Amino acid sequence: MNTNNRISALEVRRDAHRAFFKDIKGNVALNIIPILLRFLAVYFGMKIYTSWMANINVNLADPEQASRRLSEISTSMANDPSSAAQYMLSLTPESNVIIYAFFFFFVMICAGISYTLVDKIRNPDYQINALKDSLQAFTGRYFFPLLLITALLGLFLEAGFMLYIIPGIWFLVIFSQSFLIFKDDVAVQGKWNLRIAFSSFSRSTILMRGYKWTYFSICLEFFFWEILNALTHELLSIWLQPYEQLVMATFYQKVLQNNLKSQNKN
Repeated sequence: MNTNNRISALEVRRDAHRAFFKDIKGNVALNIIPILLRFLAVYFGMKIYTSWMANINVNLADPEQASRRLSEISTSMANDPSSAAQYMLSLTPESNVIIYAFFFFFVMICAGISYTLVDKIRNPDYQINALKDSLQAFTGRYFFPLLLITALLGLFLEAGFMLYIIPGIWFLVIFSQSFLIFKDDVAVQGKWNLRIAFSSFSRSTILMRGYKWTYFSICLEFFFWEILNALTHELLSIWLQPYEQLVMATFYQKVLQNNLKSQNKN
């Protein structure tokens, strides 16, 4: 693998922008399901937040009362840290199941979209079927191994972020290409098996050698865009969701091409 990073985040973003504006309607259509899911998440998130505030006697309709009550809660927790438990957001087991199911569904949809975009980058004549292609992760070719990869990645990230923030970010970066590597490995083998699913993580760490900072800087840009998006109540998702997917697909393909050139030189 090439250990000299010759791919800049600017180059990746520029190519993704070009691809987005070349077919705005098609890119938005391909991402319509995750865009709608984002709006749905905001709606139910606000419902949960409003219910939580009501349970701790914070009236969001009265800013003065809300500020006074939140100050009282802060003082109470400062004087008695054990009291924090009564103010924490608590979800029912059913709610937790729904949240995890929603997360898995969203990740699977995004995986299918990324597969489609990689195919389109490699073959500009590829004809995209927005609904069918966005749901391809739910076919027998991908469904069960992608569930496994998603679950394992979630465990890695949760463990990393529970230890400290840095390990979580590190796992996110080095394992970031697992889904796309799995796609290409299945294409080569003709079918999936557990070895391919598990090896996608180790192969991702190898692929990311020399490209971690580029990927991290891309994610950092996404972080600030997502903050702005939250302020618009996800309205920016109509552009941001397709853009993020294009950037990730473009990054993967450029890394592969760069490593192939490096191998050919050697």
